[in-house]
Amino acid sequence: MTEEFLVMFILRGKRTMGNYTNQSLYTIAGANYRVLSRYCDMLDSEGYWEKPGEILGKSINDILDIYLQSLLVCCAIKAKRYGREERTFIAAAVDSNLLGITPDGLETPEASAEAERIQNAPPILIQLCGLRDREKNSELTGLFFDAILNIMLAMAYLNGNNGGSVVAYINGYQNRIEAFLFVKSNTEAIIDDKYIFRKISVGDLEQSAKQLDESGEDFERYKKSCLFYKDDTPKKPLRATASVKFVEEEEKEEQSPAPEPVAKEPEEPDKDALDDLLAELNGLIGLAGVKEEIHSLINLIKVRKLRERYALPDMEMSYHMVFSGSPGTGKTTVARLVAAIYKELGILSKGTLLETDRAGLVAGYVGQTALKVKEVVEKALGGVLFIDEAYALSNSGAGNDFGPEALDTLVKLMEDHRNDLVVIVAGYTQEMRKFLKSNTGLVSRFNKFIEFPDYTDDELLDIFRSFADKSGFVTEEAACEKIRGIITGMDEAQRREFGNARGIRNLFEKIVVNQANRVVLYDKPTLEQLSCISESDVP
Repeated sequence: MTEEFLVMFILRGKRTMGNYTNQSLYTIAGANYRVLSRYCDMLDSEGYWEKPGEILGKSINDILDIYLQSLLVCCAIKAKRYGREERTFIAAAVDSNLLGITPDGLETPEASAEAERIQNAPPILIQLCGLRDREKNSELTGLFFDAILNIMLAMAYLNGNNGGSVVAYINGYQNRIEAFLFVKSNTEAIIDDKYIFRKISVGDLEQSAKQLDESGEDFERYKKSCLFYKDDTPKKPLRATASVKFVEEEEKEEQSPAPEPVAKEPEEPDKDALDDLLAELNGLIGLAGVKEEIHSLINLIKVRKLRERYALPDMEMSYHMVFSGSPGTGKTTVARLVAAIYKELGILSKGTLLETDRAGLVAGYVGQTALKVKEVVEKALGGVLFIDEAYALSNSGAGNDFGPEALDTLVKLMEDHRNDLVVIVAGYTQEMRKFLKSNTGLVSRFNKFIEFPDYTDDELLDIFRSFADKSGFVTEEAACEKIRGIITGMDEAQRREFGNARGIRNLFEKIVVNQANRVVLYDKPTLEQLSCISESDVP
């Protein structure tokens, strides 16, 4: 906050509702901005900004400044109070006035449009706070979010305004970013009219500002001044009227002892159907490690269901997965089985599989990609959305690429529909590791990695035999040995291009064509001749 603007408003010193002067409101905004800056410095020093910084080409403090200014601009416009006082506040609220806001409204016409675009984008700083909270068991997200609200409210109460018109904006803002608000506390607040009224009326807004500069990185101390973590709901709850005034409602509370845990009977899966699916999984050639991982996941889900039966604390669990490995190693086949298994276990409502890739998610025009991703996700609801070669969403290198927009939208929708959607991303191992680092929201949502190894020579030959058996062919031993020679004779580059089981299928189809060309020359081919694959059929 610049000294020039601060002095200007100290001199004005008009009293506001709740005994707030403009001077105290600027002090509140400054203290909250400094705590936001400290948390950004913390994220930067701990390495959380390294990858986003490379992609965005800006410092984390610049992103904080332009994000905070954008929220304040949109808030003021929504509240229809975007005058000289608000513009001066917005310009003074941050260290770098990157939107170029001026008290006289001489900023560029694009400033408001840029502010709206930024406020609608996924909140990367809040995403990083959530990532840190998960990894370090901290509670940064709620504190960061609360400090932003304090600054909004400080602007809303300038010059005696009652701040009521800003509540609608705050509600809308919370709804937009709710999927990214990872708050560990069991007493997290509901940001509604009552919450705002309490924050202002009890004086904590000003009291917290006095404590922020002393709190440093002491989360527990700051939490004492942060209503987001308080559980002090009045016994007579407050009700907001249409004019955003508050009255008390009488509510009788009957005290009763806590009930004993009662065993709930969850819906039992169809055992026969589940057994058939597991048999199909176990019958796949090779993939021993993959099968073990899937069985472990199934066991974990079963235990979770048993815990629910006895009202034990729920275990937080993500069902999204990363399938990594070369093409043709069975990733799509296993994904289809996982979808059906999840349906039988009650995780998904339909158990369907929708397969897509970059082309199915990314549009060629501004604003169309998010709509395209939303449409695909809505089609996949109730089942598994399988994104093949998912790394292509993050590494095109084009300046006008909309892949990152697709990822940001996907991350949010995964949270919005986490109760009836499972996303499986697939691709080469190294490329998938880089892909997960390209977006901070991906790492926290994909915590199950399953590696699909290349098939061995024997496994590829077994896959060929299975194709032949299912199609009613008998393969002569000489033909099998010739096929083995093709498999073992490939170098590393040829093996990669061959594509594992996919290459075997292509080879099988060529052999079937050769066999048909041979058999059709017979005058009256016998059943044995029609079903035999000989050495001469192998190219």
